[in-house]
Amino acid sequence: MKNVSKSAGGGERQHSQLVLKNVVNKRQTLSQFSSRTMMGSPQPSFIFPLVIVSFTAVSYVCLVVVYTVQPTPFIDEVFHIPQAQKYCDSKFQEWDPKITTLPGLYLFSIGLNGPVSWVLGRQLCDVFSLRITNLVAAAFMLLTIHKLLIHLHGDRMDNWKVMLSGLNLSLLPVLYWFTFLYYTDVLSTLVVLVMILLHLHHAPTTAAAMGVVAVMMRQTNIIWVGFLCVLMAVDVLGVRVLKAPALMKKIKKAAAKPYRLAEVLADVVVDCFSYGIVLAGFLLFVMYNGSVVVGDRSAHEATVHLPQLGYFCLFFLVFSLPYTPSHVRPFIKLCRRHLAFAVAVLVVGVMVVHSNTLVHPYLLADNRHLTFYLWNKLYGRFSFVRYLMVPVYMFGAYMVHVFIQNRSFVFKALFLACLVASVVPHKLLELRYFIVPFLLARMQYISRNWWQLWIETLYFLLINSLTLYLFVSKTFVWEDLPELQRIIW
Repeated sequence: MKNVSKSAGGGERQHSQLVLKNVVNKRQTLSQFSSRTMMGSPQPSFIFPLVIVSFTAVSYVCLVVVYTVQPTPFIDEVFHIPQAQKYCDSKFQEWDPKITTLPGLYLFSIGLNGPVSWVLGRQLCDVFSLRITNLVAAAFMLLTIHKLLIHLHGDRMDNWKVMLSGLNLSLLPVLYWFTFLYYTDVLSTLVVLVMILLHLHHAPTTAAAMGVVAVMMRQTNIIWVGFLCVLMAVDVLGVRVLKAPALMKKIKKAAAKPYRLAEVLADVVVDCFSYGIVLAGFLLFVMYNGSVVVGDRSAHEATVHLPQLGYFCLFFLVFSLPYTPSHVRPFIKLCRRHLAFAVAVLVVGVMVVHSNTLVHPYLLADNRHLTFYLWNKLYGRFSFVRYLMVPVYMFGAYMVHVFIQNRSFVFKALFLACLVASVVPHKLLELRYFIVPFLLARMQYISRNWWQLWIETLYFLLINSLTLYLFVSKTFVWEDLPELQRIIW
């Protein structure tokens, strides 16, 4: 509230009245501010740190539970933990050829545990200490997502909703579960999100540096470096060209004056230089290495697996379930309105499923993953289910559109391109590949209803609780391994 004072003639009485009026106005302003604060906006500054502390404390308890029943390396940890321990012993020349990712996770663990080890006088590179790495990353992920939501939505979204949305995204079951194991996913996702946050804060050089770190965690993160690079280029073109009153006229003028076109391209090169260096460096790495992956390439050969897009749409639909009921009817109406197009998409989807469904040997052999049961109990046993799921995939794709519909055409087209690049080349159905594109799409959406957010919270908590219970209670033995086996995502 602003107080507007008018100059008045002299006299103590007028001066006293003016002072009294200002005091009353200030009290009214304070009262209104207090009222708004009690209603939830602005957000009390002390609440969010408590949320982070509570999130970390509960996650730590879950980590202890997981460690209690599984104190030895599990599945991919069999490769990651011994390799990290070699790095702790400064044996940087030794490398397990079964590992296909770069050593970013191990270097981060050394940086995190090294100072603590020095203070305590003993090395912290055991299973529990290494798993702590992802607990720390999960806490920072909550903070990063919160900052991203504030930047993306600002005044359009209530601060309390921002806080709850950030918590929900941090609890995304497929992501949250790996907080308790020594996998690359949590830290890799965190670094990608930090890179995006830096980009949004107009720090391309720092964002590009974080892109290098992201690639060190997982090579496919180069896709999201390219995503930001193209967005940056489009932003530059938008300022210099696309915002002109007559676009075609502007383009013709630029073509008629080569120096003008060169000037625009020079701006693009300068602004995208940092990202370009990272992309060029990665290209040189691939040329030198002969492949995107390091180590054993036999199980990670690139292919064209278009049904992965359908699996992603199903993944998106399942984990955005609290928001879907209100969109079922509009989806049906849209299909009726554009019946020919809907039928064409359905037919193409069925053809893709029929001709391009690929099954990785791991999917058929490793019963420690939930996808094994999804495939062997449903998709693999009843082949007709694959075709019946095509309309479900279509609805999932529609929901993705709903979540990103307020973004520009360029953003949507680029998101689709990066989604294709990040999931289609994989033969293996692995839900972890869907984490980053899911988060990017979900963060674009503003929920106007409290009940949806709270149902999402309870929904994710329920799934996480059931997953933890399944891991603890369901055990079995493989003939060639003496340890008890368990089920994870």
